[in-house]
Amino acid sequence: MPRFATLARWAGTAGLTLAVALGGVGAAQASAVTVAQSPAPAAGAAADVVTRVTNAPVTRPTTHLSSASSQMSGRPAAAAYPILYSAAAAPTAGSGSAALPARHRRFGLPQASKSGRAWLSGAWLGGQFNAGALRSFGGWRGSAVETVTTYSEKSSFAAIRDEDWSIYTFKGFPGTLTYGLSILPDNGQGSLATIAAGRHDDVWRGVARNLVKHGRGRSIVRIGLEANGAWFRWGATARTASAFRAAFRRVAKVMKSQAPGLIIDFNIGCGVKLQGSTNRMASLTMLYPGDDVVNIIGCDHYDSWSTRANSAKSWAAAIRPRAGAGLADVATFARAHRKGFSVPEWGLTKKAAAGLGDNSYMIVKMRQFLQANRDVLVYENYFNESDSFLASSLWNPVQNNRSGKAYRQLW
Repeated sequence: MPRFATLARWAGTAGLTLAVALGGVGAAQASAVTVAQSPAPAAGAAADVVTRVTNAPVTRPTTHLSSASSQMSGRPAAAAYPILYSAAAAPTAGSGSAALPARHRRFGLPQASKSGRAWLSGAWLGGQFNAGALRSFGGWRGSAVETVTTYSEKSSFAAIRDEDWSIYTFKGFPGTLTYGLSILPDNGQGSLATIAAGRHDDVWRGVARNLVKHGRGRSIVRIGLEANGAWFRWGATARTASAFRAAFRRVAKVMKSQAPGLIIDFNIGCGVKLQGSTNRMASLTMLYPGDDVVNIIGCDHYDSWSTRANSAKSWAAAIRPRAGAGLADVATFARAHRKGFSVPEWGLTKKAAAGLGDNSYMIVKMRQFLQANRDVLVYENYFNESDSFLASSLWNPVQNNRSGKAYRQLW
């Protein structure tokens, strides 16, 4: 069974810059992006950073499959850290179950979060594809993992249809899969038009049946994830927007005919401009396939390029980037459409990839943002990836010590 060696192998697009692969602005746009180059917090300053951010006002808003690691480790030893977040602002991890909003019941998702959060929280754990690793990560952070990021194959239509390792590898995990579904394979087969015409319906029926077969008929499916991403064959432009919408609708309807309990997530890359449009909101307004086929609207956010931040000013710009829709825009859009909101992938980015490295400021601001949008937020997954293209890992291995301490306190 495939073990998906690297992001580049999965994305399958030669010649793209790392910035593009990480879901930031495209290479052609990178030179136009201006982000303050403030230094990251000094070593050992996590508590001070969190205290300052916690006391700052919160503005209320109006992928990637990576390297498969061979290492698995046991539950890390507990360590004592100072409380970094106001108990009034964020429930203490492990403080008991809390009722989740009606949207979770409507989708058939768990009705209570053992963490005390008003949303489901999960992770991608690099190459650690099993329930044991998820339990260990939950033990480390002090609250159970409730959702896990996984992806379909993408080498051919047959592989997309038939591969089920990425589903059954999480046998024993009691939470919900967030399944990133490739809709055009790397081998050049098909097009958005042939998908919309129904010529590949057997593929979507097969994927849905595999999910049901392995007891995952209530998974969250990100059809054509990062819809505005030029690094994927299905990545839409202003010119192909209508074709993308039609293809998405076809896939959603075929899958739901086989597995009515599936939850459909329309997902874009945060801060990524829709090619061919000057409207920063075009990735939402032009690509959104319709309320009748979407349950959740999401955005993948990484601390890089126009969505990186280490100050109040840069954070405000990061959640409403000039180039394209950001976290705050997507939350607002989801609220307006009476849909759930998601952050299927979010994480740090190493400095060599236009990120800010071990940036605990970003971790704290993300928690504040999620808390502020808990009325519409359904789930979020931290992208814990140790591979050198990203180096976002907070746990096993610890690549970002300050950020890991902040995350552990806030989650």
